[in-house]
Amino acid sequence: MSIHVANAPHSIPAGPATHGTRVAADRAGSDRVASSRVTSDRIAADPAEALKHFRAIFRSVRQQMHETERRCGISGSQVWALAVVVDAPGLRVKDLAQAMAVQQSTASNLVEHLARAGLVLRQRDPVDQRIVLLFPTPAGIALVDSEPGSLSGILIDALSRLEPAQLGSLNHLLGQLADALGGRGTARAGTASSRRDARA
Repeated sequence: MSIHVANAPHSIPAGPATHGTRVAADRAGSDRVASSRVTSDRIAADPAEALKHFRAIFRSVRQQMHETERRCGISGSQVWALAVVVDAPGLRVKDLAQAMAVQQSTASNLVEHLARAGLVLRQRDPVDQRIVLLFPTPAGIALVDSEPGSLSGILIDALSRLEPAQLGSLNHLLGQLADALGGRGTARAGTASSRRDARA
């Protein structure tokens, strides 16, 4: 029995040699896959590669914020805060801070700028005068309606389009990175304190 190969001068007999050729080819293919995996793992495990991604993200966010400020006359963060107020008139500063994942003092500063620009009104809660409620002005509503694209910014928009499992993994890894940076800062502070104590 023989196996005919097109354009070959003669037939190649089937047998151990053919099997061995297939095994060698399979091994070569496996080696190529393994090599590509090693290369991929080496790139993925390179801190400089992660730093490049961070820089690209920050560059895109900065560019979008500059473009927003040029169009609207207020910062991208202020546009986002204004959009939250437009979507939920009567919310508190605390609610705004939670919606934007910022400190309440940061939210208060954003509201201050928006109020000075005539885009947001602050009113006391008729039930509890200690509570300040936020309402958009007609000018604020018009600005939000005229603004194209995502009002929360391109980063939040991109994150919201990730699959839940991907976003969960990203949050976990970024949390570990934040903890590592915080721990390093604490360690350095402790080392500096120890050095001061030693000198004293």
